[in-house]
Amino acid sequence: MSTLQALLERSIQARAVLHGRLQAEGTDCWRVFHGVAEGRPGLAVDRYGPLLLAQLFHGELEPEDLQTLQGLAEDQGLHLVVWRRGQGRGAPEMDSGLTCCEEGQRFALAERSPGLDPWLFLDFRAARRWLRAQVPADASVLNLFAYTCSAGVAAARQGAEVWNVDFGRWCLEVGGRNRDLNGLDPERFHFWREDVFPILWQLSGQGVRGRAARREFLRVEPRLFDVVILDPPTLARSPFGKVDLVADYPAMLKPCLLALRPGGRILATNHAAGVDRETWEQVLRRTAEKAGRELQALQFLAPEGDFPSPDGQPPLKIAILSAG
Repeated sequence: MSTLQALLERSIQARAVLHGRLQAEGTDCWRVFHGVAEGRPGLAVDRYGPLLLAQLFHGELEPEDLQTLQGLAEDQGLHLVVWRRGQGRGAPEMDSGLTCCEEGQRFALAERSPGLDPWLFLDFRAARRWLRAQVPADASVLNLFAYTCSAGVAAARQGAEVWNVDFGRWCLEVGGRNRDLNGLDPERFHFWREDVFPILWQLSGQGVRGRAARREFLRVEPRLFDVVILDPPTLARSPFGKVDLVADYPAMLKPCLLALRPGGRILATNHAAGVDRETWEQVLRRTAEKAGRELQALQFLAPEGDFPSPDGQPPLKIAILSAG
């Protein structure tokens, strides 16, 4: 038995109860093997519906490892796909017809993606679960850095009206497919293809100022939302600003607070591994205070059991802020 085979078997056995619960609720996508915490850094193995996706973040797979993964896929009736991060994966496959399910909602899949990541982030499942359970039909939702709009789809499960914001054309095209897969009303599921900063500045009433105002951008009117989803990348630059989850989280959080109705809630994330939860909590509280919004409640959601964290500090931190 290869080392990888032993690690995989141990992981699958440890998660047997979790996998059974997920399947019972209508979910067929989960992390099979979280290598960074389970003895093989640089490798993650995920199930996405009919696919077994092995992501290789660095290094190479030995022939016996590839054989082990192929055997696992065959045993479970899945098709093995290997992604070597940072290497080309050929032409993008934007309309494969493949889907996976989470709590009965369907999401589009691709064996080859024009982006760097799968179209559904599995560690964000706890946040989507919260959105499905907590966002009522009469709510208005702003989904920032929407990517393929999976959070927006979860928020719209009970009929909420959702505005999805992302600059990526192909991301919103997949978002449209996810909307249609779940029979959501196109009149209540909107797409704004634009940089997040000018949209957020306008919605919050701050407006686009200085040199940024001389650029072309989508014009929107100030508006308040019941729920704001803030799920930014760790570090990114645009003509309108810089996303930096370590050095300047308030640059994004403050306008979100200003675009929130009294009693509304923000679902915020921080992916930066170098920021612990306690430090981030202090940033959240200080930002709310400076924005003049009293925090009525602040709770944290942890990634589910297929993303173990031996030190109790998972890189993905999810917070729910309730503001007066």
